[in-house]
Amino acid sequence: MSDTPKAARLFDIIKALILTTIVVSILGYIDYITGEISIDILYILCLCVVTWFTNTTIGIICVVELICAKTTADYYDHVKIGSHIYEWNTLNYVFIYIVICLLVGKVRKLLSK
Repeated sequence: MSDTPKAARLFDIIKALILTTIVVSILGYIDYITGEISIDILYILCLCVVTWFTNTTIGIICVVELICAKTTADYYDHVKIGSHIYEWNTLNYVFIYIVICLLVGKVRKLLSK
């Protein structure tokens, strides 16, 4: 991609971020609708696809968006957000999503060699 102009790469990054935000918003809404039913596998699938087809940096941004969507869905679903168990679970989700993002990015890099 070294011969691609910077403007084109920037445009592709912006398109990827917008598409990621739309998909994460839809997943957050589905999470809110389903209530107590966990859709974590859809969050992980979204994260893997985003990281695989873009890069690890956009994957980390996707992790932040996923955690915001998950927290917002839980807030409106009246989950007790102030409890320490919920905060601990959220921290675990952040850790798991970051590890998955880094692993997918590493596997993609190793396979492209």
